[in-house]
This record gives sequence, C-alpha cells and structure tokens, in this order.
Amino acid sequence: MILLQLNRTPDEMWTYLAFLAVIYVIYALKNYIRIIRFIFTLDGPKTVPILGNVNTVFEGNLIQRMTNEAQSYGRIFRVWLTLLPYVTLMEPEDIQVVLSSMKHTQKIYLYKLLDNFLGKGLITREVDKWRIHRKILQPAFHLHVLERFVDTFGEYADRLVGKLLEKDGDDINVTVFVNNSVYDILIETILGMPASQRYSNGEDDTPFRKGQVMVPYRFARPWLLIDWIYRLTAAGKSEERQQKDLFDFCFKKMKEKREFLRKNGSFVADNETSRKMSLLEYMVEINEKNPCFTERDIIEECCTFMLAGQDSVGTGTAMTLFLLANNPKWQERCVEELNEIFSDDNRSPTMQDLKEMKCLDMCIKESLRLYPSVPLFARTLGQDVRIGKHVIPAGCGVFILPYCTHRLPHHFPDPHDFKPERFSPENSEGRHPYAFIPFSAGPRNCIGYKFAMLEMKSIISTVLRKCRLEPVLGKEKVLARFRMTVRAHGGLWVKIRARDKRYES
Repeated sequence: MILLQLNRTPDEMWTYLAFLAVIYVIYALKNYIRIIRFIFTLDGPKTVPILGNVNTVFEGNLIQRMTNEAQSYGRIFRVWLTLLPYVTLMEPEDIQVVLSSMKHTQKIYLYKLLDNFLGKGLITREVDKWRIHRKILQPAFHLHVLERFVDTFGEYADRLVGKLLEKDGDDINVTVFVNNSVYDILIETILGMPASQRYSNGEDDTPFRKGQVMVPYRFARPWLLIDWIYRLTAAGKSEERQQKDLFDFCFKKMKEKREFLRKNGSFVADNETSRKMSLLEYMVEINEKNPCFTERDIIEECCTFMLAGQDSVGTGTAMTLFLLANNPKWQERCVEELNEIFSDDNRSPTMQDLKEMKCLDMCIKESLRLYPSVPLFARTLGQDVRIGKHVIPAGCGVFILPYCTHRLPHHFPDPHDFKPERFSPENSEGRHPYAFIPFSAGPRNCIGYKFAMLEMKSIISTVLRKCRLEPVLGKEKVLARFRMTVRAHGGLWVKIRARDKRYES
C-alpha cells in the first residue's frame, strides 16, 4: 500500500489529498448542515442578506416584534445572526426541556464575544470549568451569608434617599441615581471598597463603568467575528486595553485583601453576621485552600460579578420605582406594609424585615415580568430535543426570550398591564415554573438572584419610606430598548416628594 502511494504522480497525490479534505469538511460540517436543513423548515422574522436579523436584534425592535407576532410563527421559530441560525422557544414547557437539563448547559458562540468585556466568569465559562466554579462559589450566596450584606444595602439606600431629597419637588431620571447607588453597593460587597475610601480624592478611579459591550458592533460587521481580525481594529485594541485595566485593578485589590487576611485572620470563618465581608475576600480564602481556583479565576469572577450586576439590578430597581410612581394604588399598599413593619422606627431593614415585605416582593416581580433586565439568553443543545412535531438537532443554538415569554396572554392575562397581584401565593399556585424566568432557571440560573432581590428590596423600601413618587406628565410610558439588557429610551422620569411634607394640589 505504501509502495503504491509512493509511485503516484504529484497530480494524483493532490487529488487524493483534496478528496480527503472534502471528506473531512463534510464530516466536520455534517451537524451544521443538519441544523441548516431543519432551520429552513421553520418560519420566523424577515431577514436581510448576510446579516440576517442582526440589526433588528441589537439595534431595532425585533424582540418587541416577536412578542407581538409570535402566534403567527408557530410554537418554535428561527432567527439568523449573520450565517448562524438559532431556534427560538417561547412556551414555558418547551423552555423547561432545555433549561432544566444538565445536557444543555453549554452557552452559544455569542457569549464568547463577551470574554473581553466580562472575563471568563460563570456567565461565559465552558461547562466543565463552570461546574467547578459554580460549586465553589455557591455557598457565598446562601441566605445566611447574604445577611452580612444587608447592612451595606441599607447604608447606601439611605445615601440614595439623601440625594433624592435634594431634588425634592423636581422631575428626575431615577435611573441615574439608582445606577450610582447600585454601583457603590457592588464595589463594597464584591471588592470590599467602601465609598469613603474610593472618593477620598474627590474622584472615582475604578474602571468598571468605562467599558462598552462590542457584541452588537461585531455582529453588524461579520468579518469582526473573526478574533484575529477584530484584535487588529481600533475597537478591538480599545477593548483589550479596557480588559487590562479591569484585570490590573482587580489584581491590585486581590493582593491587598490577601495581605489583609494574612494579618487579621479569616472573615469567612467568623460566624458573626454583623461583620462586613466581600466576595473578593471569600474567593481569596478559597484560593488559599484550593489552588485549582487560581488568581486568574478570582479576577475574572470579580469582573463578571461587577459588570453583570450593575445593569441587571439597576434596571430592575429603577423600573420598579417608575412603575410604582405611575401606579399610586400599589405604591400606597407598599407604604402601608412598610408602616406595619417599621412603625415609627427609622432603622435600616434587617433580613427579617425584608422577608416580611410581601407586597413589595409582588411589585418587584411584576416589574421583572414586564421588563426582565436580561431580555434574551441562549444555550447550545447537547443532544436532539423533541418539541411538539419538531426534533431540534444537537448542536443547535436556542434563544430564550423572557421578555416574550412573560407576555404570553394564556399565562399572564392582560400581559402588558402592571398587576402585582399575579404574584400573590394564591395566583401563583399552578403557574408553570418556567413562565417567569427573569433570572433564567435550572442548573445554570443566575447565582446572584437572591442577592439581587435583597438589594432591590432594601433600596426600594428605603426610598418609599421617605419619598413619595409621582408620575411626570408626558413621560408615563416605558420606551423599551433592547441591548444586552433592557434599557428605557429617554430614561425613567419621576417626581420626588418628601413624605413628611404636605403639598397643595
């Protein structure tokens, strides 16, 4: 056999190699070809050549259109991002098939484009390493540990109220104020940096608000999806500089915390819930005991928690305050509940207080139903999945759109109306568990969802105890815009009134 190959002419050898190359390409692409064949059996939004639905996903109103037109597409439908096809699921029972299974925990290619912005933390990790990190970090988000953060939430909520009352009687874009407060909370709870330490020179030198998500920019220019090309561009170089700034900053803080813990002993081992701690301290101690959780891992997880936590909690908090301003009946119900809990006591909320805020809990959940902070997330199927009459091939990317699912009228009647009573215990009973998924669901759900809910309750309850929120004429509607998170075009405007004053009508 070897002798016959040696006796072949160069042309015959090239033909033979070309044949092998074709066979290899067909083998490598066979699953892609199978996916493409399936995708063409589905209906979906109109596309444009090459870009597919990219522009309308990231810059337009595709999510809103899909919400309005979903019934005409069928149970599942397709979306194209350049040459990459995805299946979209909206029904809770179909979503459960994907999200509840460990076989479908792999994220789609889209998430890899976030690596330079977020770092390779829990959101973007490959499955094998994600499993390890999730197991390591999960104890840090148990309620008995989160209780240590409640005083910090209350402290910054009081500062926020002080800034709001400086605008007593004014119309304000509440998003700006809330985002600043959420950022301060994250800097202290994740990195262990109190505001007094950060603003000692009059300026905040932290780098976490200076970056920009470049995913929409790259998808709109498909050649930039090739990493080595993107890295040569000004945008790519700018993103690399931003990542270096983030990593350098976190590395410096990590070294400081490690030195502090070596001199002063463990925080995590202390059972006193009154002592403040930070997630960075927790991770440094993990690294001391388990070197497999590396310093690089610490830095990337810090970046992920800082950057992912800002928009999600900020949007949810600001949106709830806005909707309460425009629904005074529910605002007053929340205030009555808070008066029952606190009476005339001016204390900051405790963990027990937060647990008793049932009405506020319903209002926050209804806000997250209408405007989930993350309107879209996705998975790659680890094996074939049957949905009704369809069999979606393994390897296919699946989009899940909480914004759309939360507005299905057969699960939420009058889906566009603000009705917190939907989330009372009696009305929630019997609802499909995957009909409400603002923090995703299943094994790869948001690890920080309890942290987020406690933080939102702390901020909103403190604001309502001191401030009356009123709508601003002509700005009573939310103009939703969809990027990586939901944004309100033009801001969320409310009028601030101090609750201890009376105003003439």
